[in-house]
Amino acid sequence: MTNGTSLTPDQRGTLLEGYRSLTALAETCQVPAVRAALRGALAELRVALDGQAVDLDDYYTALAVRVPVPA
Repeated sequence: MTNGTSLTPDQRGTLLEGYRSLTALAETCQVPAVRAALRGALAELRVALDGQAVDLDDYYTALAVRVPVPA
């Protein structure tokens, strides 16, 4: 935390739920531009959550973005 403020427990929960939702969408989305935007959003969210000392190790393992390769 760089500014002395922190998230409330409800805010943390909401952000983690958003992370799960974005990850699920990125795993199933077949539109390259949307998939790229989702991956960027996930990266930004990870940086913000890491800055708030929210542990995402379980999410990195269990919810890693697996982008399907088009056939």
